Amino acid sequence: MRSTRRRSERSDSVRRRHMSRAEALEDRLVLSSTMLPSYLAPWTPSDLPVTNPITHQRELVSERSLSNPLNVSSQGLTNEGKIVSGTDRAGDLWVITVHGPGKVIVTDTTPNDGTLDDDINTIQLVGTSLKNTYVTGTVTASPKTLTNGTILFNQLLATSGVNSIELNGFVLSSAVSPSVTTSTGVFLYGGVKTLSFQDIDASIDSSTGVTPYQIVIGTAGTPLKVEPSIYLNQIINLVASSTATTIPTTPITTPSVQIVVNGAIQNFDITSATQGPVGAAFQFELPVVGTTGRTSIQATAINKLNVAGSAKNFTVSRTAQPFQTESSGLQYLKSATFGGNSDGVGIDVDGPIGKLVFRRGLGDPSGVFTAKGSGGQSLPATSYGTGTGSTGYPAAGYLGGVISARHIKKLVVGSANTLTQTNQNPNFVQQTSNGSATYSTNPGYSLTNAVVASSGSIDQVAVTGSPLNSEIKTGFDYPAYLAGLEGTRAPSHIGRLTVNGDLINSDISATVRPANHHYQRGTGVVGPGSITGTVTGNAIDTNGTTGLGNTGSGVFARHLKGRLPATV
Repeated sequence: MRSTRRRSERSDSVRRRHMSRAEALEDRLVLSSTMLPSYLAPWTPSDLPVTNPITHQRELVSERSLSNPLNVSSQGLTNEGKIVSGTDRAGDLWVITVHGPGKVIVTDTTPNDGTLDDDINTIQLVGTSLKNTYVTGTVTASPKTLTNGTILFNQLLATSGVNSIELNGFVLSSAVSPSVTTSTGVFLYGGVKTLSFQDIDASIDSSTGVTPYQIVIGTAGTPLKVEPSIYLNQIINLVASSTATTIPTTPITTPSVQIVVNGAIQNFDITSATQGPVGAAFQFELPVVGTTGRTSIQATAINKLNVAGSAKNFTVSRTAQPFQTESSGLQYLKSATFGGNSDGVGIDVDGPIGKLVFRRGLGDPSGVFTAKGSGGQSLPATSYGTGTGSTGYPAAGYLGGVISARHIKKLVVGSANTLTQTNQNPNFVQQTSNGSATYSTNPGYSLTNAVVASSGSIDQVAVTGSPLNSEIKTGFDYPAYLAGLEGTRAPSHIGRLTVNGDLINSDISATVRPANHHYQRGTGVVGPGSITGTVTGNAIDTNGTTGLGNTGSGVFARHLKGRLPATV
């Protein structure tokens, strides 16, 4: 039977040329090492988290590139080199990288086991350059367990200069495990331009003695070539005895965290310097006043000081103990800002202060009472209910803060707390829905048991809140006063004064010596001084005493201009 399918128009020769050949079989390499499945392949370490110190961008550095099996001195097989890394027993990975001249030597608390798997004892920088060496450190939290992603180290040491040291996630602490005998601190004798690491955790058991944590930059007698900038997160400073049988109540006046810069500081920037968190159930055993260690900043001068949060038992001066002599203070302090409440703060400056800001007050007003009621109760009642041990230095009868300088350009003080009040007329207490009282909020206390003294003048003062048992005094030499001499000794003025609140047992004066330590118009010795400004509230005297041992309340000077009240 004849087929009806149409024949192709292409010639037979053309059609034969396009016929496909038999498919060739794929080559098979049985048991080839290059074709092993992933679960049988040799394990390759992941890339190390290395950051460029200039661009702050991630650099890909493989651990394999640091390890050479034919060379036992390879960086990956020793604890020294340009890049050194380790993983602690919780699985936290840390990496320290030296960019530029020099190398790093890292020793952990178990140096004889051959691995870097414990807390760090010493980090030593060798052969570095003050101009060209940048050191970076990073910590990657463990993927196996829940950790805070930090590594404890006991000591950082460099005898030659370093441009920048930034150790993110590294915490300076003597609580490394196992314990070590080396002194806890950072010792950069050759100087550093930028120093930054996570925290200082100084939880010290005073029963075994108190050796201060030290950060020492430069050497005495050798001027630093750069002005260091220091950046930290929090300084936890708790000093208590594990064998004590009584609750400590006496303030700690010897530094337990001591930052010594043998020159001027460009920037000192931290989040807070406090006792650290203490559980509510143990606060009465570890009161703020008796167990907060002193944080001491020592330098010849400071350009910019910034504490974002609270500062407790915090001093700034040229020596370990401020206000000791006329030369114990800084040459100058260009600006200082405290974002949280500052209590037990001492700033000793022989020269000028540019701008000084206390956003949440100077001195802790918790538990501080202004007077006694007719029934003998302490006033104000709004301070009742403060937990034992949580009150600050003013409630214990100590100064909440002392500032001493030759001249202050600008002083700004905010309120430490907020007071809530209802209307004095009972008919207007409920102004909205029935059964709901209407409250108004007002700034609380600003300066509490505080002294701000200038041997010269203060150009501008702005205070929000009521000063309590405090003094702002110009023409007054505070170190001379502590030495038993007459402090008021020079002409002075307060150029512009603004106080939004009452003056409660508080005095603001310019070159005035009160008679018998009591401020009153028409008495005492009034020298060549002047004050111009406004106090929105009243001067209230409830027999409270200021930090200079004076009583009375008001604004006092030979020349007064503006609304400046005073008690009679």
